[in-house]
Amino acid sequence: MRLVVPLFMLGCAVSRPVGLGPSHTGIADVENTTYQGEAYLPSEDDLSFVDVETGSRFNLAGQAFEGELADDKLQLGRVPGVTAFWFAWSTHHPGARVWQNGVNNEGESISGTADCGVPCSEIVSACFGGRNCIPSIDSPDWRSADDSLDYLVDDDRVLGIARDGLARAYPLDALWRHEIVNDTWGEWEFSVTYCPLTGSGVLVDGEQEGTAMRFGVSGNLYNSNLVLFDRSTDSLYGQMRQVGFSGERLGSSLQTGALIDTTWGQWRTMYPSTEVLGERHAGSYPYGDYREDDTNIFADNNPDPDPKYPNKSYAIGVIGSTETVIYAFDEMESRVGELAIVEDMLGDLPILVAFDARTQTAVIYSRRIDGVEHSFTQ
Repeated sequence: MRLVVPLFMLGCAVSRPVGLGPSHTGIADVENTTYQGEAYLPSEDDLSFVDVETGSRFNLAGQAFEGELADDKLQLGRVPGVTAFWFAWSTHHPGARVWQNGVNNEGESISGTADCGVPCSEIVSACFGGRNCIPSIDSPDWRSADDSLDYLVDDDRVLGIARDGLARAYPLDALWRHEIVNDTWGEWEFSVTYCPLTGSGVLVDGEQEGTAMRFGVSGNLYNSNLVLFDRSTDSLYGQMRQVGFSGERLGSSLQTGALIDTTWGQWRTMYPSTEVLGERHAGSYPYGDYREDDTNIFADNNPDPDPKYPNKSYAIGVIGSTETVIYAFDEMESRVGELAIVEDMLGDLPILVAFDARTQTAVIYSRRIDGVEHSFTQ
């Protein structure tokens, strides 16, 4: 039985052009940097991993905290992976490689028309009022982690960004009801987007191919996922596909950045000086048992979800220029353990997935240090 969700609460999504997909991995975001302040020191029970070449040890945040690379305050470059429900990855990226489990929805594909990107009949209106029916947060209020934050507990989930000295947390209970936060840090403008129906968070750069953009909720669904529109060209974009579905930017890749889906307790440990979104919403999760009910994926999906994993189990994936790779949390935990690292290649980019099953947190890093591929072990 499908859950009937009040339309004014629905997250939105739309379509994708024939044969078109994102053509980037956010390479600008995966260069090594240096971190500010002091690296957090994981306990003996926390995940850490060692660079084989130098013996330097890293924490879950990708910071070297021990060894010669710690002297340089080396920060591994983050690859912009997306954590989402398995069914969302399987329906939006058929043909993607699944770590240790073959190909997702092998033989399936998504097709559309020249001006629509997907079958127009499969785009579902799900929000009264159309554009901006779910209001984005355009002037976010920020608080310090040192403030008395009685509305947050350690197990609450947040989306976090950390870049150039910035650390900010966006609690999901605000994103369940707004889905987009248009934000600014110095001269950098960006949007944090979240689709409650696919459990997916994506950080979108505020400049797309030289055009400054702010984003809003379109009011449509395609394969249960959020469809953004930009307020500059009125083009539509699939959040999980990260590509323009219609309008002037049909087929254009969204430039994205690294966003971490984790708990407030884990994020605050990693970044004790973080800011946190002040806008909160009292009350329980607004979608009932949707997160636990594998039979309910709300809107019809084409193709059908691949049965490799339960629909609402989590996976992190990354969209490369030549392939998309998906790492199911259940698979990593069963094969490697509840604290795991996985080395892999994304095209010609050597990557590492760091995973903590206890907090359901996964982060993808580049294994290149100063242009040289490195290996890691626990």
